Amino acid sequence: MDEILFRALAERVAGYLDGVDRMATAQPREVGHELRRLSGAWRSLLGQHAPTGRRRRCVGCQSPRGSPAMCTVWRVAGTWFVRA
Repeated sequence: MDEILFRALAERVAGYLDGVDRMATAQPREVGHELRRLSGAWRSLLGQHAPTGRRRRCVGCQSPRGSPAMCTVWRVAGTWFVRA
């Protein structure tokens, strides 16, 4: 995936997760805790699927002859967390 496009996607997803973290502070303790856990889990998963290397592919998803297409994990995050 193009580095500039990936950076834009990553910023939008991070902004959404930051919003979830902010919203968590206004919730009852148990709900806020679960929202922060969910946000943290997504951040961890996305970190494990960050594109690396010369071809900027996800190490977790790439196959020996893998395409340079966006990782499935990032596609799901973009679909659910980035609003048009």
